[in-house]
Amino acid sequence: MGHAFRVGEVYRDKGSFRDAEDQFLRWIRGPLSSGIKNTGGIRDLGADRSEIPAALVLVSNDTGVSQHDDPWEDTLAVNAGYVSYWGDAKENIRYDESTQNRKIKDAFDRAASGRREEVPPILVFRKPESGVVEFCGLCVPDHFEVRTYQGDSGAQIPNYRFHLSILNTQGVPVSWLHERAQTNDDGQAPDVWKQWVREGEISQWPTGETLDTEGEIRRYETTETTVSEAFRAETFERYGHACAMTGIREGSLLDLAHILPRSQHPELAEHAENVLVLNSLHHRAFDAALFTVDSEYRIRTSPSFEPAHPFLRETITEKEGEPITFPPSVQVRPDFLEELNAGLSWL
Repeated sequence: MGHAFRVGEVYRDKGSFRDAEDQFLRWIRGPLSSGIKNTGGIRDLGADRSEIPAALVLVSNDTGVSQHDDPWEDTLAVNAGYVSYWGDAKENIRYDESTQNRKIKDAFDRAASGRREEVPPILVFRKPESGVVEFCGLCVPDHFEVRTYQGDSGAQIPNYRFHLSILNTQGVPVSWLHERAQTNDDGQAPDVWKQWVREGEISQWPTGETLDTEGEIRRYETTETTVSEAFRAETFERYGHACAMTGIREGSLLDLAHILPRSQHPELAEHAENVLVLNSLHHRAFDAALFTVDSEYRIRTSPSFEPAHPFLRETITEKEGEPITFPPSVQVRPDFLEELNAGLSWL
């Protein structure tokens, strides 16, 4: 019987495909002429007939496992069918120039444009201790954002944060990875993977419940800093219950957008000068660093952001350099904006 990786099970990682006891690198290599490297958290399995990887393998180290601990922490909420994985960025490697980051972002871009047949399966493992890995599941892209962390020098370093959904399959046959690498064949793929490629429907681990791919339902069981309803209501009142960018007033479409992320600055989660009221679409674009607001409250747009939809062009890119007019009751701290923008490579 062929090998398979099963959710929650632990496998020996001896660091060499030549080691007969290795159940990680050796299994993935199998009959192939090359496998995945024993370096870094982001590893790709090459394909014979395509420049697109046959698979992406993400490894998340528990604290203390790596010689140099990362200044961020991945979220592996397997019980909720969700993974949040930080990309490869360092003080000397920009997040948007990292080769490994680009391979993951390319998968997200293909999924977002409906080219799911070009998306490699993403296998996520955690490393609880040296010498072993634990399989967390077969994943597909959900969305990504750009966040910053503080480097050793004190500088704010931007990095991708990739959000993934775990598909509802207990096991992933390693022979499927081999067939993808050799002939791009999904014949041995789990049914939930085929369903996602064909229809875009996500059957999420562990219940098999269909995930709302429009992003309206999110029930991930992760720890986060929340804001009180009183603070939310007070902020909406100060903004006149309208989006600062577009004037949209439909309450169900309005979000509280933090300038400095509450995940990194919990002490500022309810700071009145650290929040904006935006509609949900512009909130997502703001979090993804497609645009920002400078310390003089002018709209600044990423040069790589070329939206096809006229609404986004009219409300963001065509307003490059124009100031946002806030209600008289609103104050936004310029130094919060300066700290946020210091981490944007394009500004």
